[in-house]
Amino acid sequence: MTLDLNVDSEPTRAQRWTELVFHVFLRLLAVAFLGFTLQTWMQVIGFWDGANNRFDTMSTTWKIYIALLAVLHPVASVGLWTTLSWGRVIWFIAIAVQFVAFLSFSTELGENWPVFYFHLGSLAIYVIFMLTQRVIDKKT
Repeated sequence: MTLDLNVDSEPTRAQRWTELVFHVFLRLLAVAFLGFTLQTWMQVIGFWDGANNRFDTMSTTWKIYIALLAVLHPVASVGLWTTLSWGRVIWFIAIAVQFVAFLSFSTELGENWPVFYFHLGSLAIYVIFMLTQRVIDKKT
């Protein structure tokens, strides 16, 4: 959303409603990324059995991937919760890392279609919000 520095203009009802729903969307994404954070850290500490489910037994590719996610997920979660623009940047970076890993290293890292589709869906919703905001801003 854009910051309107013109103090004389009162935001329209549509602008206020869109901004409220957008902030709820960002907070829901933050909760989802908190869940991704917990899942990632449980994998790092070896909560589940398996070769790639404990950091010291992971391959180098897994270690790099999981270390990136262990940092990006909680930072994205905090940034999305605060609804600040840097949170969306970290969110995009986290999604990009997962897409690259999913598309380039799926034989080693495995395929996680639900997470892939979740990210695609959340990006689509984000784009719809941005397009809606532009339409509303042009009308005012």
